Amino acid sequence: MKEWIEINRPVDVEADIPLKDQAPTEVRDEYDRSSKNKFIAWVSGDSNLIGCIKNNRSISAEFEFAAAVELYEMEPAKGSGYVGLDIKSKNGECLTVIASSRYSQKSLQWLKQVQPILAKVFQLEERYEYHGKDA
Repeated sequence: MKEWIEINRPVDVEADIPLKDQAPTEVRDEYDRSSKNKFIAWVSGDSNLIGCIKNNRSISAEFEFAAAVELYEMEPAKGSGYVGLDIKSKNGECLTVIASSRYSQKSLQWLKQVQPILAKVFQLEERYEYHGKDA
């Protein structure tokens, strides 16, 4: 692995990796050996793939198509709202969702702390998108 970064994720934060398993075998094997129950950001040894893993949840994206780590939020009004963090392509397409949940201040604050860490590890820019109120 070129990069292997442990990110603190408080247990009371709702935002989490979607229930997917996209990490390559080498990442899953390293995770099982050294990092069980931790939230890890990784870059493959050949720098072709970037992603995150936590237990049986993992996401990945091809580095060559990635441009930004985008934080987004919709504040609750009539609905529950949402927050999330995505890897976006150069043309604005969502390549993968890093973490998401219904809106909560704890989740939003955690994602705000995680975004610059992931942007640095993945060598991507940071973006923010406000989706307004959920009305």
